[in-house]
Amino acid sequence: MTNPTIGDLPLHRLRKIEIVIHAQDHQLVEDLLEASGIGGWTMIRDVAGMGHSGFHQGKTIFNDQTGLVMFVGVGQPKVIADLARGLARLFETRAGVTFLSDVEVMRSDYFARIEA
Repeated sequence: MTNPTIGDLPLHRLRKIEIVIHAQDHQLVEDLLEASGIGGWTMIRDVAGMGHSGFHQGKTIFNDQTGLVMFVGVGQPKVIADLARGLARLFETRAGVTFLSDVEVMRSDYFARIEA
């Protein structure tokens, strides 16, 4: 299978994971991200949204341990699958959601697995 292009610009197919959790649990997810060897991620604080328990406000009230945070990471399919399995175990006792999708990136080296 060939990689897609935009004109003469090559693209590389990878997987994306988006994780929304309570801010107080952010370190648990950061630990899983680091252990997975993913090349990096973005954390967005003060995420708002509607869920099973109603609307979650996006503002922190007293500290950065309240509210919701969202992590976004991109990596090879196996890395993302392993990470998703770890999150599934975490979500047996903690609230959170995970979204997985196929993406195309311009700089595949930017998303390379970190070797321990």
